[in-house]
Amino acid sequence: MPVTHWTERILLLLRQERAPQAEQELRQMLHDDPTDALAHGWLGMALLEQNKLEEGQQEAELAIHLAPEYDFAYYLLSLAHLRQHRPQEAQQAIEQALALDPADPNYHHTLGIIRFRRGQWEAALRAAETGLRYDPAHIDCLGLRGRALARLGRRADAADTLQEALRHDPDAAGTHADAGWVALEAGRPKQALGFFREALRLHPTSDYAREGLVEALKARYWLYRGFLKFAYWSTTLSDGTRRALFIGLWVLARFVPLLLPLYLLLVFMSWFADPLFNSLLRLNSHGRHALSPDQVRQSNQFLVLLLGGTVAVAGGLLGQLPAVELLGYATLGLLFPVVGTWRLLAPKRQRQSMWFAGGLAVVGLIAVGLVALGLPQTYVTPALALYFGGLVVYVWTYALR
Repeated sequence: MPVTHWTERILLLLRQERAPQAEQELRQMLHDDPTDALAHGWLGMALLEQNKLEEGQQEAELAIHLAPEYDFAYYLLSLAHLRQHRPQEAQQAIEQALALDPADPNYHHTLGIIRFRRGQWEAALRAAETGLRYDPAHIDCLGLRGRALARLGRRADAADTLQEALRHDPDAAGTHADAGWVALEAGRPKQALGFFREALRLHPTSDYAREGLVEALKARYWLYRGFLKFAYWSTTLSDGTRRALFIGLWVLARFVPLLLPLYLLLVFMSWFADPLFNSLLRLNSHGRHALSPDQVRQSNQFLVLLLGGTVAVAGGLLGQLPAVELLGYATLGLLFPVVGTWRLLAPKRQRQSMWFAGGLAVVGLIAVGLVALGLPQTYVTPALALYFGGLVVYVWTYALR
C-alpha cells in the first residue's frame, strides 16, 4: 500500500509518544474519508499505543476489510491479539502479514516474540535471524536473538549479540532491558540492575524494564535467586514433563522423608515466591517505588490472607477453638486460587479462577459454621472433603496445565 505524505507526521507523533494527538488527527482524516484503509491502520496503531486494545483491534480488522492485501493491518491485528494474551490468533495474523510481505523484519520480530512467549526458543531464534537477514542492524531482532540464545544456553553468543545491538543504538532502552533479562537469567542480578536502570532512564514508562528491575531486586535474596534458576530451567521442559517432575518429586519425598521439606519449599516457592518477595521489596526504598500498583494491591491481599490465616490457626490451637483453627486453614487455602488468578493472563480464565475461589470460600465458611455449631462429623466431613478436594482440583487445573 502506498505511503502518503501524512504518514510521516503520524509516525513522528507516535515516536514522540503523542498517540492521543495522532488519534485525533487520524479521526479527522477518517471523517473526511471513512474508507481510507491506511488511515484506519494507523489509527489502530495509535490506539494500541494508548493500550486501547479492543478499539485498536477493531480498526485493524476494518483496515483488512477495506484492503485485504494490507500487510501492515495484519501486523497490527497480531499486536492487538498478542497484548490481549491470545497467542494463537496473534500468530495466525502475523503469518498472514508475512505471507503478504516476507521481507519486513518487524513482522519476523513479532513472530519471534510469539514463539518466545510460548517457550519455543529455537523457533524464536529462527524468526529473529530471518529478520536480521533483511536488516542486519534491526535492534529488536538483535535483542530477541540475544534472549533466545540465552534461553538455549548460548550465553556468550547472547552477550555478543546484545553488545552488537548497543553499538548500533546505545540509547535503545529495549536493548538495555534485553541485556538485563539475559544477565538476570545468567544469575548476575547486580549487572542486570544496571541494565534495567539505564533502560528506565532512557524510557521511564517501560513496563518491560520495570518488571525486570523488580525481578533483579528480588534476585538479591539468595532463596529467590535459587528458585529463579529452577524456574528458568523448568521453562525448557514441556508441560507434560513439568507435571511429571512435580509428581515424581512428590513420590520420591514419600519414600525419602528427608526430601519432604525440600519438596514443600519448592511447592511454596512455585506458588508464592512473587507475592512474598514483592512484599519484602516494600521494605526497600528502591523496591517500593519499582512495584506497580497491581503488585502492591496483590501484596496487600497476600499479606491479609497469609497473616490472617496464620493468626487464626495459632489462636485456634492455643485456645482450643476448632472453628477458629479451621477458619485459619481455610483462609490459608484460599491463597492458592487467589495467587493463581494473578498468574493467569487471559481475562476469561481470570474470571473463571475468581469464581472458583469464591465457591471455595463459601464452602470453607460452611464447614467453619458447621464446626462452630458443634454438629457431628457426618455433616462436617463432606464440606471439608469438598473444600480441600476443590483445592487439589484447582492446583491441577490451573497451575500445572
